Amino acid sequence: MRAVLQVFESYQKARVNFVQTVAELATRPQNIEALQNAGVMQLLRPLLLDNVPSIQQSAALALGRLANYNDELAEAVVSNEILPQLVYSLAEQNRFYKKAAAFVLRAVAKHSPQLAQAVVDSGALDALVGCLEEFDPGVKEAAAWALGYIARHNGELAQTVVDAGAVPLLVLCVQEPELTLKRISASALSDISKHSPELAQAVVDAGAVAYLAPLIQSPDGKLK
Repeated sequence: MRAVLQVFESYQKARVNFVQTVAELATRPQNIEALQNAGVMQLLRPLLLDNVPSIQQSAALALGRLANYNDELAEAVVSNEILPQLVYSLAEQNRFYKKAAAFVLRAVAKHSPQLAQAVVDSGALDALVGCLEEFDPGVKEAAAWALGYIARHNGELAQTVVDAGAVPLLVLCVQEPELTLKRISASALSDISKHSPELAQAVVDAGAVAYLAPLIQSPDGKLK
């Protein structure tokens, strides 16, 4: 019995070690090409569904760091069909995983309207809007950031974010005490409203101005 368990324990340790090391390697630009050539995407993908939560989180973090690096790697996240897995897990998993998954979605969406559209097509908007209602401010922040990155590309994408019901929840996030959450939510509202008078009106209609106007007096430079 012990011998059987040991096999599983050593396999789990190897997975933990692999995924944590890859996540660490992905922080340094000089490692990215080697990771890519080694087929890192295909190896990380099954680990997103691992039965050990810390392995899932590290896999998502590694994927986010890779996708953040350039559009080619972001494309690889899409072509390896990783987005639907992330979206599914956003509704199911704990707050640490949700933050990491939202980071991947943001890292993919930031590069181009086409990649942002791929994130939308994966069903991410409803999951991200759901995260804005979470208790944990870090989860809200990660979701607001991803929604802003989707909306900033063009009016059509911004409209999909509005249609998903993000604006009233972003207005609530602006009222939260955490400065970073206020800042990112205000920025997301700006990313939505900048494209057209109609989109700006959608933000105004949600009551945003009453909460955004006082922030101009904030001592925090970034928040202003």
